[in-house]
Amino acid sequence: MPDALQQRLRRSRHAHFVGRGQELAFFREALGADALEVHLAIVHGPGGIGKTSLLEEVRAIAEDAGASVARIDGRDMAATPEAFEAAVHAGFAHAARGARRVLLVDTYEALADLDGWLRRSFLPTLPDDTLVVLAGRALPDVGWRTDPGWRSELRIFPLRNLSTNESAEFLDAQGIGGDAREAALAFTHGHPLALALVADHARQRPGRPFRSAEAPDVVGALLARFVQDEPDPLNRAALEAASLVRATTEPLLAALLDVDDAHDAFGWLRTLHFTEKGERGVWPHDLAREVIAADLRWRDPDRFAELHRRARRVYTDRLLAPPTSSLHQTLADYAFLYRDNPIVRPFFAQLRHSWNTAGHRAGTALRDGDRDALLAMTRRHEGDASADALAHWLDAQPEGVEVFRDEDESIQGFLLTLNLGAMTDEDEAADPAVRAARQSVGTLREGERALLFRHWMDAGAHQGVSAVQSLIFASTVRTYLTTPGLAVSLLATSNPDLWGPVLAFAGLRHRPDADFEQERASAVFAHDWRAQPPEAWLDALAERTPQATAPTEAPRRDPLVVLSHDGFEEAVREALRTYARPHHMRASPLLQSRLVRDAAPPGADEVDRIEVLRELIAEASQGLEESPREEPYARALHAAYLEPAPTQMLASERVGVPFSTFRRHLGRAVDHVVEELWRRETAG
Repeated sequence: MPDALQQRLRRSRHAHFVGRGQELAFFREALGADALEVHLAIVHGPGGIGKTSLLEEVRAIAEDAGASVARIDGRDMAATPEAFEAAVHAGFAHAARGARRVLLVDTYEALADLDGWLRRSFLPTLPDDTLVVLAGRALPDVGWRTDPGWRSELRIFPLRNLSTNESAEFLDAQGIGGDAREAALAFTHGHPLALALVADHARQRPGRPFRSAEAPDVVGALLARFVQDEPDPLNRAALEAASLVRATTEPLLAALLDVDDAHDAFGWLRTLHFTEKGERGVWPHDLAREVIAADLRWRDPDRFAELHRRARRVYTDRLLAPPTSSLHQTLADYAFLYRDNPIVRPFFAQLRHSWNTAGHRAGTALRDGDRDALLAMTRRHEGDASADALAHWLDAQPEGVEVFRDEDESIQGFLLTLNLGAMTDEDEAADPAVRAARQSVGTLREGERALLFRHWMDAGAHQGVSAVQSLIFASTVRTYLTTPGLAVSLLATSNPDLWGPVLAFAGLRHRPDADFEQERASAVFAHDWRAQPPEAWLDALAERTPQATAPTEAPRRDPLVVLSHDGFEEAVREALRTYARPHHMRASPLLQSRLVRDAAPPGADEVDRIEVLRELIAEASQGLEESPREEPYARALHAAYLEPAPTQMLASERVGVPFSTFRRHLGRAVDHVVEELWRRETAG
């Protein structure tokens, strides 16, 4: 049979097709209806996103529905009306006759010159039983979307990357699992062509996770899909610069390229089909960014390092400028430069959503009426003794307080920075943290200053990862860079397991002699700015950006822990009891459960998995908050475990219900969390 091989190829492609459920459902419904309600569908997306594969699935759906199908490709003809009409005629002439006609046009960007003719002249003459599908890289011309006639006849499908589950399904079908699958998911971001190329690469190197530095052929193939035509040198440099930073504006691009005028290059970036535009500027899609940056790092590491240095300089200058409402965005931009660092990556992932959605603004000085709110916040998270110490400092050094508020002026957190050189004996006696810090610092020379970041917290998350914490750390960095005569800075935290690795990455070292205990133990991390001034500190921080291309060993994964339902329930209840003290979660068997392992990022360590477990618990509780009937259960859970009062009796008072009612609500909330997490543990 002449078409036997073609049919085998189609069956194989169909067997490996995943995702696109919404698009396929539309075509099944449209082609199964008695009459077409929509006559034109436009599918668009960057190269390798799966447009051609989707058209093949649409062809199969149309043929199953008894339609006559013609499929043409814009690369195979001249962009003239005569050539297009001839291709359509030939396509239907070779198709099986059906009650309805379906015209599939691939690589539509090659026929851009025909767009107006098709819209105004050709398509309106087609029979009423014809469905046309145009698939190309570019967003449809505005003429299609603004024409009153076509608007009612048109559906537009922007193709995005596959979801994590869809990507995992694809890799599983290719026999790619374990660490290799996790590495593939992390690199590809769900891009179909990238998944296929990485899967092929992994099959050739079984047991080794994918690393872009080891696969220039894969990177090159993907780069060719994104950049079809070789850009001129300035535009190529603009593309490379845009791949390094979180978002590019015209002034930022000029600084990165070291030119006076980047208007044309920025305009070119805006036209690319794999870039997105928003209020922050222009940025490449995730995979395009990874590919372009990986190619530059491999091809010209010195150029990569220079662009990185220029970007740091821009963001450092912004941090040195007077505080603005965009302070947390600047810190996000700075942190993005280090997104490949294994320590920074998990925190950046956790903060990304908060940065994008938070309405917090730059900190303000202490205002009348703030005192009671700050004391209550501190008492709730750290106890009476810590609140008493704060009360002393609000009187003794009120200028050291920075308060962070939301758009409604509600207090969301604060930072207290103490000048250790401006202390009296009474001050030192009022706070064991100050006593220990001063003894650790020792004698200061004339003109030198020592600062202690004594109290810092988010109203809800305390010293957990949050958008407010990004503002707090931005403020500490600005303090490092702008304080005259700064000799030593110290930062106290009651959560050293979480913050220790990040602080170490930032060049802060644990000072055991400055640790103190005040209802709970706190560790102190410090930096000696006399030994390493701010400029040298920034240079050292830059050197920690991973630029080496040598392979590293895959992270070792501990054995999976399989729990019975009873064992799982007890582990969840214990995790709830220690939710507000994450370092106590280190012994939880849930850290090695399928639940946490599937949700954790590739290469996650113990600290990462603890944070993932806390996020899963918080997500499970959100289901209660969405139901008015179960919302009291959610409030009980928050008061008892997620944002705990010192005792459950006080928690019941906080939510305003009798203690017996509180216990009943809490029991139902805990049962809900257990069952929701158990469902995820045992799913699939």
